Amino acid sequence: MEYAIVDAAASPQIANVLGGYATSGIAWPLFEHQPEASSADVGPWLIQLNGDGWVRRWLLNLEARPGRVCWVTSDEPVGAVIEHLQARLEVRLSDGGLALFRFWDGRALYRVWTVMTREQKRAFMAPFLRWSVWLQGQQWQLDRDVVEKS
Repeated sequence: MEYAIVDAAASPQIANVLGGYATSGIAWPLFEHQPEASSADVGPWLIQLNGDGWVRRWLLNLEARPGRVCWVTSDEPVGAVIEHLQARLEVRLSDGGLALFRFWDGRALYRVWTVMTREQKRAFMAPFLRWSVWLQGQQWQLDRDVVEKS
């Protein structure tokens, strides 16, 4: 199944659109049931791509601005994908503190990816076949098979 992760903090209109898709059962706020739940509407959302051309066009327009959209493919059920992503919202820092990991923003993921261990990369990619985002005018793509072989 194909999904997009969308940063609703980028614009109030994004949260409004995603809220409509949530009532249709194809969009889920990742901050829901998390410590950040009070900001769920303006946090990252997972949206299931179901062939609706309007949704894809809307996402492609959003993608023109950095950090708003990333694309993922998974063969796992949507509940498992949500659970996996929610489990990675916070990372433990070397001083023992916690920080929000903005993995849905490709700029942040790209920087963190370069310092992650092989095991961390494999764990991050576990349910995903592919993860891609546009960075500086180019597509940056992570492929689970490549990560597994590295």
